[in-house]
Amino acid sequence: MSVTTLTIAVVIAYLLIVKIVAYLAHTSSTQTVEEYFIAGRNVGIIALVGTIVATEVNALAFTATPAFVYEGGILVLQLFVGSVISLWLFLHFGPRIWQICQEKKFITQAELFGDHYQSRTIYLLTVIIGLISVFPLLIVQFAAVAKVFSTATGNLVTYSQSVLLLAISTGIYVFFGGARAVIWTDLIQGLFFLTLLMITASLFTIWAGGFGQGIVHLTAAIPDKLIFNSENTRVLVDRLLSWPFSFFLWPQVFQRIMMGRSGKVVSQAAWGQLWVTFIVKIALLIMGVMATATLYGQIEDSDRLVAEMFSRNMPLGSAAIVVAIFACGMSSIDSILLSVASIFERDLLEKLLPRPLSEESRYRLAQTISVITLVVVSGLALSEVGSGHLASTVTFGATLASFLLWPLIGMFDWAGSTKAGVISAICFGLGAFCILNIVGNFFSFSIFLGNTTITFIVSLLSFITVSFLTRWQEEASR
Repeated sequence: MSVTTLTIAVVIAYLLIVKIVAYLAHTSSTQTVEEYFIAGRNVGIIALVGTIVATEVNALAFTATPAFVYEGGILVLQLFVGSVISLWLFLHFGPRIWQICQEKKFITQAELFGDHYQSRTIYLLTVIIGLISVFPLLIVQFAAVAKVFSTATGNLVTYSQSVLLLAISTGIYVFFGGARAVIWTDLIQGLFFLTLLMITASLFTIWAGGFGQGIVHLTAAIPDKLIFNSENTRVLVDRLLSWPFSFFLWPQVFQRIMMGRSGKVVSQAAWGQLWVTFIVKIALLIMGVMATATLYGQIEDSDRLVAEMFSRNMPLGSAAIVVAIFACGMSSIDSILLSVASIFERDLLEKLLPRPLSEESRYRLAQTISVITLVVVSGLALSEVGSGHLASTVTFGATLASFLLWPLIGMFDWAGSTKAGVISAICFGLGAFCILNIVGNFFSFSIFLGNTTITFIVSLLSFITVSFLTRWQEEASR
């Protein structure tokens, strides 16, 4: 059997399994907006851990993380430090967010922050950040999966056809099953991906001549990349001040908190998520180390590192790469799709309607918006821009999402913060980030701090300074 035939057969079988699971989930769901977007706020610990991990591990994980070892060496440690930061965010904020959203029936971040600060500006800023920060990530999932699938099939299934296949496959179970179907399929896709990771890490270790031999070859191949210096330390700090926060503050992850059955379940899921992602990252690290030790200097594109290992040692194993990326892509796409639809439905359209809708009408509206969003995103993925290089825009999205840290801190940790302080932190931070990137594109200069680090400092100082300056005004207005 050829690699192309096996790849198509495995993907079709996988999609059929996902559809069966989604159908079973659909039969147990009810037609309410809460059920559609956050599974009725009744998700247990195992399902919550599964959907959080599946949402965070996107289509780029299987190939990009090993490539990160190849290109960045010791910088891969950011993945593990980031997990600790993410754990703290979930434990510190998660149960309190769940409690408020449970009492007031909130589904989106804008509802939470807008209500607390009683600020239309903060409400709208949260909506804008939520939409802009995840759209590039959503499009990249489509593009990554479609490119890999079309390449693996020798373009027998074209890029455009791959995008449409992914859109239809995901759209069916999201439309009919909502969040509950997403959670069930996340569990199946997560178990499959984890199993495949463990097998792949073991195979790569064998192909590298054993773990010890792989480490020896790695230290000989990239000795300069395995120590900290001024340049990679700056990059590490930059990434630690954006990515760990974004993986908590992106709408699709933040919304998982509201799905929990209780605040205790959210806390328990935070620990579960830590250990599962730790296993995933260890497996990806082993893959990256062994593949880099074996192939360093022999390939032109580090993103092809995993594919090249399979190509040289087990050609038919390339089908596994495609299915793994399909699993990661679908589990991210469905979650993001629902969160984007909830923002449009709850934060924008319902506010524009002259009178409240019935529960059934709201449910139908939510389904309709999900389909429209999917069509728009699919169209963008098929465009020249969408099929091009969007990695930098995903980084921008991660930085943008991290700005929502300030309203969160002001809400739970600093009673002296003000709405003006929150607004200034977001606006000045965004302005600084845009200016630094624009200037960096036109002028060649280097400073000891990265753009994201400077942005974080500007946001923090704005948050503190403006809050102190305007506190008396807000106290007087109360």
